[in-house]
Amino acid sequence: MDLDLLHLWLGMFPDITNMTMGKILAYFGGLQELWEAPDREVQGALTEIQGSKILELRDEKKIIAYKNRLKERNITYIYPGHPYFPEELLNIPDCPRLLYARGRVEELALNRPGIAVVGARKASAYGKEIARSFVSKLASYQTNIISGLAAGIDGTAQRAAVEIENGFTIAVLGCGINICYPRENYDLYERIERSGVILSEYGLDVEPAKWRFPLRNRIISGLAKGVLVVEAQKKSGSLITADQALEQGREVYAVPGRIGDRNSEGCNQLIRQGAMLVTDAADIIDELGLCKKEEIAQKKDMVCREQLDLPEQEIFACLGRDVVYIEDICSRVDQPPALVLSTLFDMEKKGYIRQPMRYYFTAVFF
Repeated sequence: MDLDLLHLWLGMFPDITNMTMGKILAYFGGLQELWEAPDREVQGALTEIQGSKILELRDEKKIIAYKNRLKERNITYIYPGHPYFPEELLNIPDCPRLLYARGRVEELALNRPGIAVVGARKASAYGKEIARSFVSKLASYQTNIISGLAAGIDGTAQRAAVEIENGFTIAVLGCGINICYPRENYDLYERIERSGVILSEYGLDVEPAKWRFPLRNRIISGLAKGVLVVEAQKKSGSLITADQALEQGREVYAVPGRIGDRNSEGCNQLIRQGAMLVTDAADIIDELGLCKKEEIAQKKDMVCREQLDLPEQEIFACLGRDVVYIEDICSRVDQPPALVLSTLFDMEKKGYIRQPMRYYFTAVFF
């Protein structure tokens, strides 16, 4: 069967965790091998529930029908090897095998630096204001703001991101891709679908369950260079995200809070354990060396002048924040198409540009 459909089939088992599915694939020797394994072998190697579900959905017609249902709802799916699958996730333990996606999915290929912003669901007015302040500055530095669309700090941060000109946010759900949880953030869900990206390991109509959210949190931190915790209690999902960030080699930033305030206990604990204390977005910007759009443009101009020859400069000047198709590049430069293509491939080898998908190019600074 078509490899793309095989990947989708792998994502049609919401109650089999990613880690368990990895063990199943290892036992059978791979995805194709699981698809081709005799019924008796599948039933003998797995639990009754796992085996019956896999055999029930091991039907190409059912997978194609499911793919069509996704398409009708403007939902796509990405997986390791897909041009839109975020590179950051490839290096984390328990990398997701498939993500359902909604919105401006193609922008994931740009690999802009991401900052995750998480915190208490029952956030204080002060905490929400701090989150808005940090995000309004961070979003202007060509960063993806990543969170879980939850009530409180998460939703506040993502609202601030969509309100910034050219701001971009990624919402990672702990339920089906077509379900907004909590319902109070449905307007934000719709706004992110128009101007950002919604991701989930779970397909259509999968209801939220407590055990899904810690698994969701590893994707939030995995997409980011650093995780900012604004308010958090001692035992909270935000601290789980921070722990996962550390395991993944990400930075953890915490906003200090008042002694005796329950929503401050988690952040203060993180700081005692070595998280970086931050009081302004500039602390994170300096730590990660983030650049504003204008600064990136200056850096790009310097590269053009000092490191590229004239044909390369002309092509490089066409590339910016978005991916650009080869035909559009050819229409903008006064060079034969064959020369444009060979020059692009040379520039890619030198590391000045990227080709996130075939014949689409972007400058490495964007």
